[in-house]
Amino acid sequence: MAEGVQFCHDLLQSKHFKPYVKEIRRFNIDSLYPYNSIQCWEYVLKHFAGDSHHPVGTCKMGAINDDLAVVDQKLRVRGLKGIRVVDASIMPVIASCNPYATVAMIAEKAADLIEINRLWPTLSGYLNEYALQVGVGLLISYFAYIVLFRRGHNPFRDRFLPSYDYIIIGGGSAGCILANRLTEDPDVTVLLLEAGGKYNNFLAKIPAACPLLQVDSGIDWNYKPVPQKYAALGCVDNIQSWPRGKILGGSSSINFLIYMRGCKADYDLWQQLGAEGWSYNDVLPYFKKFENNKRPEFQNDPQHGVEGPITISDPDVIAPYTDAFIQAGEEAGYTRCDINGGAKTGFDYGQIFVGNGVRQSSAQSYLTSNIMKRKNLHIGTHCHVSKVIFDGNRAIGVEFIKGQEISVRTVNCRQEVLLCGGTVGSAQTLLLSGVGPEEDLKKLNIPVVADLPVGLNLQSHCALTISTILHDQFRCYSHTLSTVSSLPNVFNYLFFRKGLLATPGYEASGLITVDEKPDDPSSPDILIHLSSLGAEQSIIYKCLSFDKNKFPLLFTSESANSNENGFVLLPILCRPLSKGYIKLKSTNPLDYPEIQPNLLHNPKDLRKMAKGVQFCHDLLQTKHFKPYVKEIRRYNIDCPHPYNSIEYWECVIKHFCYDGYHPAGTCKMGAVSDDSAVVDPELRIRGLEGIRVVDASIMPVIPSCNLYAPVAMIAEKAADLIKNYRRSHIRPPHHWLLNVCNDFRN
Repeated sequence: MAEGVQFCHDLLQSKHFKPYVKEIRRFNIDSLYPYNSIQCWEYVLKHFAGDSHHPVGTCKMGAINDDLAVVDQKLRVRGLKGIRVVDASIMPVIASCNPYATVAMIAEKAADLIEINRLWPTLSGYLNEYALQVGVGLLISYFAYIVLFRRGHNPFRDRFLPSYDYIIIGGGSAGCILANRLTEDPDVTVLLLEAGGKYNNFLAKIPAACPLLQVDSGIDWNYKPVPQKYAALGCVDNIQSWPRGKILGGSSSINFLIYMRGCKADYDLWQQLGAEGWSYNDVLPYFKKFENNKRPEFQNDPQHGVEGPITISDPDVIAPYTDAFIQAGEEAGYTRCDINGGAKTGFDYGQIFVGNGVRQSSAQSYLTSNIMKRKNLHIGTHCHVSKVIFDGNRAIGVEFIKGQEISVRTVNCRQEVLLCGGTVGSAQTLLLSGVGPEEDLKKLNIPVVADLPVGLNLQSHCALTISTILHDQFRCYSHTLSTVSSLPNVFNYLFFRKGLLATPGYEASGLITVDEKPDDPSSPDILIHLSSLGAEQSIIYKCLSFDKNKFPLLFTSESANSNENGFVLLPILCRPLSKGYIKLKSTNPLDYPEIQPNLLHNPKDLRKMAKGVQFCHDLLQTKHFKPYVKEIRRYNIDCPHPYNSIEYWECVIKHFCYDGYHPAGTCKMGAVSDDSAVVDPELRIRGLEGIRVVDASIMPVIPSCNLYAPVAMIAEKAADLIKNYRRSHIRPPHHWLLNVCNDFRN
């Protein structure tokens, strides 16, 4: 050691160090030996040398017969099983270096030793030597085949290209459809960004599991609107649930699978309000484009499609009281009709978004394995978009947060940014990007890109559940946890995709009018759904947020609270006059916005809804339902008005009605000159370039139906609008690989 120190001292005195070294510091020690002699350095070392913090060797590695060794060459403690040592202590001799790298090498080698040791006994214990050789050969051949011949494109990415032709914000009902249709052109690149995860949730694919997906399912946004003043009085803090899907497929992955288009007047009204090209006759081809309808009488019907991506079928199990519903409707003056053929009023057997017993979400139907092989489609899951980037009035990219990352990522867009985040998500993203009411944006110090009424015009359907108890012989049709999870039903579904688990419980629907002098004589007032959902109170309280402290018993009679079997009628207000809004609470994109539905704010909505509920109650008391209905459950509410009077139902509705989970309208579509509109009939944001909105938020007026089918129609039509614009405005396309090369070259 002294010789080594002396060498270092002499090194510092060489001509090479002289330009830099002014003085070599000497230890303050009284030595009897000449400076820089071996004896001098030995004396210094005894006083000032220290441990270099590199301890090793206490569990020495050696041969199995080495009595001085603790572990063998495979790091197993000698004579023991199931224990190894993996650190610096196994070094037989300390290495000539700092030990970090050596310890890392030991750990890597140990990992391989452990993995080999784990696999080898399993193989050698069950296979003889010949079989093992054959098995290994086959395994190697299989992996060679996978690598050489089956290397498919994986669209799911953690890292993305610097830019894409189209960036779709939101992989929901509309986003998945756009991703499919736009990548039909191999000359464009598409990035689909979804805040939720992949469409791999087992329950989401089972039709009967939809009540379990609405709240706290892990694939739901769990939005909460502000407390309501005129409705939801029976909810905890007057706050309703607002489920929205947070998964590929969006709300089409968690909804109740009801296929309804709305009536002809819904879309003709859009055109009258300035949405040129959106009349019923204009949009019918796009309803047919996505539709693969399995009902036999629709195979040659000009109102229906049979070759689209989304399978639409009749429920596998149809309860006998469904006929009673149709017959009772006829007795009330409403004929049997094709309720998805544009009819204003009438009753019809229902159809559902189910194919071969599996939910037909937009992810299931449009992001099939063949589509996912397209190399011009990239998908980012768990990507929360924080804002759209603008250069002047043109959208040029997006910023987003991936997973739990702290830093914000940026991706540029060459053609168009397409917002498909839904009525809440698209409005919030635009507001965060500086597109919205100028006054509200300035309060949050957000630079204003465009002063537009984003977040206003919020509409949704109001609904109430009228629940019944069935006679015992019909309880097998009721969707309760005990019936759908019975062994025969589970067996039937797992092996044949049949039975109660293959249907959400939806049976039929009716469209009626209740006003003698309606505001719009061409449109229905009330939509009625017949569903075989039982009164599972634990699910009702959870999904609808009813307050157990206010209403420990939901219904008046003991039998009504204890007996879960039955079916329900769901009267739904088709055209609410009440409108709400969505506003930002902060500039943090992860903070939920303020959602104010203003449910029943307009007193006309309450009166019309009460008339619809009374109609449903009277329907259940007709002779057609008597063989099936044992009791109509009454809500446990102290109301001074006579039972079944309009005033009584108004009282019930204020407490127990709920949002129908159909929010729409916050990015209203209208004429270019319409100051109340956010997007024009081409779905382009007014006054801006390179950006469109494609989801339920563009609806000027909410249609008389559940919204999955209308949103799918909007997405199909939007895809054609985008493609046509590209053909007419963009120079002849070059291959997407050239785009990628140009990105990396730049």
